[in-house]
Amino acid sequence: MAMHGSVNAVRDLVNAAGGPERPGLVATDPPNVVLAVENTREPFSRSGAELITRGVWATPGGEVVLTNVGGSGYDQRWAIDVDGLRVASRWRPSYRESAVAKLLPARQHALNSQVLLHYPALWFAMQQGFAPLHVSIVEVGGVAVLLAGPGGVGKSTLVARALADGSRATCDNLAVCDGTTAYGVAEPLRLLDGTGQRALHGRREQAWTHRVRSLPPELIVVLRRGNQESPELRELTPAAAARRIVAGTYAAGELRRFWSIAALVATATGCGPVHPPIEEIAGRLTTRLPAVELLLGKEPGAGLTELLRRPLAAVRTGRAS
Repeated sequence: MAMHGSVNAVRDLVNAAGGPERPGLVATDPPNVVLAVENTREPFSRSGAELITRGVWATPGGEVVLTNVGGSGYDQRWAIDVDGLRVASRWRPSYRESAVAKLLPARQHALNSQVLLHYPALWFAMQQGFAPLHVSIVEVGGVAVLLAGPGGVGKSTLVARALADGSRATCDNLAVCDGTTAYGVAEPLRLLDGTGQRALHGRREQAWTHRVRSLPPELIVVLRRGNQESPELRELTPAAAARRIVAGTYAAGELRRFWSIAALVATATGCGPVHPPIEEIAGRLTTRLPAVELLLGKEPGAGLTELLRRPLAAVRTGRAS
């Protein structure tokens, strides 16, 4: 992925990705997703374009022009060719979007991250057979664990604690997966005790220290916020685990604007699926991997290494046999 624009625009995109990648992760191949934030408020040309629906046009050259994408105040031009995806964005808010951006900066920051960075990357991954999942992927005791569950259940806190203990992770909140390998969608950690920019739900952003690009999940852990005093671990059937992964993904606030944007771009360009294969990917994962449900206690307690001691040992034993 490559980013272009003013110094401030590129800095904001890098921050939306959780900060610069650590040394050794820089790719040498040409980028297949190129993002540009253009410093102009001129509208994109719609000369000869076909109206697809309100605010969306398909140009004769095969590009898509979208206005006020996701209510963000940004207009975009998406272009798909043999080299990949190019998305140009221009800040053209109405009076209402401009006022909301000033009054609710954390909301606008989240919208900018989604519209300018995450949604183009997710859409391009769809074209390669990947599906977005609302999960965390963290390596615990040498085992790559996929943490699923609804927003606010405690995934970020557990990932941050594992990172502080020296573990590796590829994402805190969003990944794309083909049923075998999960690639993290780059974004900051968002924690109640974070130290960076304000985020939604009273959290603050925090840069990563040990992020890797991908991990192959070996164990599925579905989190629930229980009412009991101590954490409890239960086995899950493949069908139940898949259902929870799918439900958590569709319920994720970070993705609620993505479904319509992906469908409209696919309709306007004729490229790729109009909907990601979420159920299929979740089924591939859960029929192949062991799954457990972890009911967290009322109060913060042990970390993942202790909470998952038995299923982690079982995975390591199975790997060695």
